[in-house]
Amino acid sequence: MKLHRLHLRDVKGVVDRSIDFPDTGVVVIEGPNEVGKTTLLEAFDLLLDPRAKATSQSRAVKALKPLGRDVGPRVEAEFSVGRHRLRFAKQWLRGASTELEILSPVREHHSGEEAQHRLDAILAESLDRPLWDALRFTQGGELGQMALTDSAVLTEALDGASGVDLHSADGASLLEQVEREFRRYYTATGRLTGELKDAVAAASTARDEAVHAHRAVTETQELVERHERLRNELTELTDRETSLTTQLATAREHDAEVTELVRAHDESTAALARARQDSVRAGEDLARRERAQQDLTDAQERLRAAAESITEKQEALAALQQDTAPLVEARDTARGVRDQAVEVAGRASADVELVEVTARVATLERTAQRLRQLRAEETDERAVLEDLPDLDADAVRSLEAADRTVVELRSRLEASSARVSVEVLGERRSVVVNGETVDVSGESGADLAVRGGLTLELPGDLRVTVRPEESSAQLATDLATAQGLQSELLEQAGVRDLAAAREVAVNRASVAARIRHVAEQIDDLLGGQRPEHLSSELEQAQSTLAELSGSRPQDYPLPEDVATARAVSRAASAARQEAAAALEQAEVALREHERRCDQVELQVERAVAVQSEVSERLERDRSRLAESQEHSSDDALREAVQVAGSAYARVEAQVGVTRRALEEADVDGVRSRLARIEQTSREHQVALGRVRQQLAQVQGQVELVSGEGRQEVYAVAVDEFLRLKGVLDVVHGKARAARQLHETLGRHRDAAHRAYVRPYRDEIRRLGQAAYGASFDVEVADDLTISSRALEGTSVPFDQLSGGAKEQLGILSRLAVAGLVESGAGVPVIIDDALGYTDPERLQRVSTVFSGPGERTQVVLLTCTPDRYRELVDATTIQLTA
Repeated sequence: MKLHRLHLRDVKGVVDRSIDFPDTGVVVIEGPNEVGKTTLLEAFDLLLDPRAKATSQSRAVKALKPLGRDVGPRVEAEFSVGRHRLRFAKQWLRGASTELEILSPVREHHSGEEAQHRLDAILAESLDRPLWDALRFTQGGELGQMALTDSAVLTEALDGASGVDLHSADGASLLEQVEREFRRYYTATGRLTGELKDAVAAASTARDEAVHAHRAVTETQELVERHERLRNELTELTDRETSLTTQLATAREHDAEVTELVRAHDESTAALARARQDSVRAGEDLARRERAQQDLTDAQERLRAAAESITEKQEALAALQQDTAPLVEARDTARGVRDQAVEVAGRASADVELVEVTARVATLERTAQRLRQLRAEETDERAVLEDLPDLDADAVRSLEAADRTVVELRSRLEASSARVSVEVLGERRSVVVNGETVDVSGESGADLAVRGGLTLELPGDLRVTVRPEESSAQLATDLATAQGLQSELLEQAGVRDLAAAREVAVNRASVAARIRHVAEQIDDLLGGQRPEHLSSELEQAQSTLAELSGSRPQDYPLPEDVATARAVSRAASAARQEAAAALEQAEVALREHERRCDQVELQVERAVAVQSEVSERLERDRSRLAESQEHSSDDALREAVQVAGSAYARVEAQVGVTRRALEEADVDGVRSRLARIEQTSREHQVALGRVRQQLAQVQGQVELVSGEGRQEVYAVAVDEFLRLKGVLDVVHGKARAARQLHETLGRHRDAAHRAYVRPYRDEIRRLGQAAYGASFDVEVADDLTISSRALEGTSVPFDQLSGGAKEQLGILSRLAVAGLVESGAGVPVIIDDALGYTDPERLQRVSTVFSGPGERTQVVLLTCTPDRYRELVDATTIQLTA
């Protein structure tokens, strides 16, 4: 994350304040207490907090309310996170709002809950929250230590810095090979698979076959024993068969005697049943005659009612059929209205598209015109930049350094050089000094510095050589060298002096800034598109416009704008829906009417059919009744009922006599004894047949298995099991070796991960030694917390250090993290009013280490003491006032 700008309005005591941050480097925000330095951080934290929605009434949100004013606090920030550069703003309490504008890579604009959700998604994807929380330091908070083990970004940076990420290509190959070998035998969860699983399955199968063969041998022995038992059982059953035959003959003789008694009773009972049937039949004949006469009367009544129903239904059908024609006409009228509404709605929808395409073409044409203007401005500025000498800020700084060196050496040489005065006692003379002619008169002499030696010559008369002291000579040499370097740099820069170089650098920076501004305008205009895409889109839109305009009829005016076109389209669509609904109602009414007509017509047909059926049945019943009365009159049927009743009484008395004879003979007891003996005999025969059958089967099985060689099969199965068990032992040995190697390399890999501590410790040592000297050292635990600090050979546990020492180590550890993490994935280091526990001498040394990490990331220092960071070089200082 990089913070570009932070704007607070009506937040606590801040009325309106905006701060711009450079992308890298150290930013010192100075201001007295209660001016709102910490408020900047609190406001930014609440801005990013998904719980602090614009509608929130939490204590933290209410704490932002400005003093003495009933307005809503507003916070806006522009920052980069991941691949997004965005501007996000919230206003709480009064006029609550949330706005998100994504500036790149693709412009987006969201508001309300949608803006909050979109920001939360971006932060969840790109912001390392543990790292963001860890690189904050507040003097009022816990001193020193910070939680780093959950930071994915820092873990990745330490992984690369320590060389742990598989160490080398060979290391990766070895780990992959070991993993593949382990997976030959085991799954990721440790279950058997592959070759080991097949070997175990084969050995288990062979073991089962051996067990099966052993079971077959045991079954053979059991068959022989069973054969002997069945032979003994057959002998016992044969001896018992004679006794059962005698008992069965005696029981059958007794059964024959009672059977005759039963036959006589059955005959009398049958006669009684026949007499009962005759009596019942006679009664039924009389009842049928009476029902036939009543049915004839009922049928005549139903025939009359059917005729009346037919007349009523025919009248109702005629009345319904008169309403059919108006309903059909209403349906056809509604259909015509619907078709016209569909046509109008289609035209209105096409007009919406035409108006939208027209507006789109106008917008694209304006964008293309503006793009051409910006391209022309960019070309002009680049031409101006090409005409200026290629001189950047580094070259200017080099020239300034060379100029300072020349001035310094010249001043030192002036101060240390001997001087010589030349006077002429007569007329004016010319004197040659170090190869240059100097006119000297009696009134004004010459006061000359002896720099690197002096040669004084009176042409044709005298030459005097003065050699300076050795230190002055060295200064002169250094001055000449510095002047030569200065001339060489000016020549390379293509300028006459330092002022001209500064002017060129300022001009180049101004032109470059204008070029960047034009480029930003072009990027904003294109919105992430390429120029050819804009041209293609414009051509396509113009083609679509021409096609739509050519196919549109000109008999009615085109709407003025998109809103009007859409309103007309919505009205036409509503009219179409109303017409369709009216058509559907008319069709439903017609279908309902036709259904009612069909129902009544069907009822008429059914009533006619019923009338015909009732009439036919009446004639048949009347004919059958007449025939029946000719065959048997009503009086004859009544007499037959009386005769059948008398016969039934006589037979019933005879049945009583036979029933008493059966009761005295104990028929059930005789037959029960016969049944028991017969059952015993049958069971004996079944048992005898079963034993004979089983004996025959067992005899055949014994003869069959005696030739199978089951003992030899058992021996072969045991040998195969032992062979496959040997194969399993070999594969199992390989699998155990693969598992052991996998676990061993895993332990070593874990140990390599613990090497994360080394680059983190080295970075803290490097920063600490820059501030405290070469004797500074620290010990870092596996969880990346500092265990102890050493100075001048004395090691002190962290918990026993002073507050100032803990604070200093806390700052060094955060700067170390910032130095390790890649700039694109890191977050700003924010130090709020720190080093308050540090003495002035050590404060100067500690503050010098801020610039190193600041070259790659943002370091923000908040302080109420302006002199606290005076040793920082190239820091951006922002003064806050009440």
